[in-house]
Amino acid sequence: MTDTLKSEEAAKKLESGAEHAKKALEAATEAGKVVGKTVKENAQTAYVAGKEHLSAAAKDLGDAASATYDDLRSQAQTAAESYKGKVQVALDQVNSQAQTLQGDAESYIRQNPLQAVGIAAGVGFLLGLILRR
Repeated sequence: MTDTLKSEEAAKKLESGAEHAKKALEAATEAGKVVGKTVKENAQTAYVAGKEHLSAAAKDLGDAASATYDDLRSQAQTAAESYKGKVQVALDQVNSQAQTLQGDAESYIRQNPLQAVGIAAGVGFLLGLILRR
């Protein structure tokens, strides 16, 4: 082979290599676009799924808080009713004792009117001394 043939063959090989490199670059660019599009689609899918999960978690937390609130409110109402009943019993007992004491005092005053007047005068005198200071 002559030098000219070798040069022509080398030029053809360079031209063919350049053409292959150009096509490889185009293929790589297209692959990059496809990868970018795929990554974008996957990211959007993951974002939507994450958003849905966060919404579901927020709803679950709200439901749990509502259930806890309802439970606590029910417990408070039960306790209030219990204490209301206990207070009513205590009030009835105090009323009964007060009426008994009033009846006893009236009975004592009717049986001992002079002593009752003397005790009332003594108590009034002592209160007068205390309140004057």
